[in-house]
Amino acid sequence: MIVNIIVSRDRISGEVRTGVRLRIENPPPGVSYRVIEDPVRLPPSSNDFYITGSTTFKWFLKALVEPPYSLRLRRLTHAFFLNLYIPLSPWVQEIDQPIYNLFEKYLRKPRGTALYRLAIRTFKYLFNRDNVVLITWTEWSRRGLEEEGFRDVRVIPPPMRTQPRKIDNIITVGFIGVEYHRKGGDIAEEVMARLPRWVRKVYVGKSPRRIDGIAYYEPMRRDELLKLMAEFDVLLFPTRGEAFGFTALEAMSFGIPVVASNVDSVPEVVGDGGVICEVDDVKCFLESTKELINSPEYAMELGARAKAIVASRNSPSVVGEELLAVYRELSE
Repeated sequence: MIVNIIVSRDRISGEVRTGVRLRIENPPPGVSYRVIEDPVRLPPSSNDFYITGSTTFKWFLKALVEPPYSLRLRRLTHAFFLNLYIPLSPWVQEIDQPIYNLFEKYLRKPRGTALYRLAIRTFKYLFNRDNVVLITWTEWSRRGLEEEGFRDVRVIPPPMRTQPRKIDNIITVGFIGVEYHRKGGDIAEEVMARLPRWVRKVYVGKSPRRIDGIAYYEPMRRDELLKLMAEFDVLLFPTRGEAFGFTALEAMSFGIPVVASNVDSVPEVVGDGGVICEVDDVKCFLESTKELINSPEYAMELGARAKAIVASRNSPSVVGEELLAVYRELSE
């Protein structure tokens, strides 16, 4: 079976976005993907989530280019996130979050605005068709999309393979987050500043501060990031809003315990492979991290649970069969 798959790229390096890349690297059995580049190609900054001049211009171009472009597609097509294609052929639309979450947590706009209502009308017109199946990654997201009026929503998590991490005598606590406030960079810095001096503290992302004792890294390519993450013993994930949390999932795939926020999809993603704290609860993040670095047995137990969750829930073979069933249903 040949399936068109339309790739979208990230806002840092312009690489194929993680969710898209994982589908391409782990196709269902018997499926070959025909990779199609997004027809609207602009610098990575135009792929940002916020409303800026470059993102506004991008959506203007998408409105001009994507509808007629999609009319040329004839076979089963798999597209990702939000776009303005008109699905006339059998179509899978993969979305990581409800529309309201995008507006509230990323665009910082309440769901009652005229722009939100326009978005809901537009995407319901595009995706509520007999030949379209919406795929999302968590039950939290499915419930939100169904509440917004989307009809056929299925939960198929992204595929993820487990991998070995580096084991040494250095205890490393890490944080990864491009957006300082939403990702909780300030919380991570406050926790790291209060950890013992013998702990290595790694901060990847943009921060307005530089705190002594913390090693700061600029955002980097995914392969470099995973190589660095493999050195972590604990991942701090104090996010204030999240569509899914690939950083947490990738840490879990290494067997790294996660200390994460009780927000949006995060508790569902982390499960019992980490510790959940309320948003902005610095005391919980600090005490939970200290407990993990002071108790190697506890950290190993949580890490083993995390890796087992990924190995079962996100197994490429299991996820591939679920996605193949959707492809076959649409192809009948």
